[in-house]
Amino acid sequence: MVWVKRAFKIVLGMYLVIGITAGYRAWFQLKSLQLQSTDSILRPGSTVKTTVVSYARVPVDLRLELVQGNHYETLAVQQVPKNTWAFLDPRTRQASQNAVLTDDVLGRFETGRALLRATAIGRTQLTHLPPPLVREIAVEIQ
Repeated sequence: MVWVKRAFKIVLGMYLVIGITAGYRAWFQLKSLQLQSTDSILRPGSTVKTTVVSYARVPVDLRLELVQGNHYETLAVQQVPKNTWAFLDPRTRQASQNAVLTDDVLGRFETGRALLRATAIGRTQLTHLPPPLVREIAVEIQ
């Protein structure tokens, strides 16, 4: 009976650690978001790269936009999937995407200052929706 109690305590302790880790991952959901542009002056052929690292408890949506005043265009959308056994699996998921700017997209904007904005949004977990993770880079449109 002593061995059964010890085994029960060990298993209970393991699930407690897993539960605390899963709770943290459900509350924060996003580990990092990076936004990089090959050029600070955007022209046709310029590349914008986004990299998001998720705790993979829930799917995460990533949106890349070019903003100038009240005008904005969505350049790319991506979804980072969750892990199959999301509660038990503590591994992170990383996703990257490259968006190449075309003359058609840049032609809808005026010459001058603009912002590249990457926004990563998680899902509601434990009745909590974390704020979106946003990265911005100031650029010039030529």
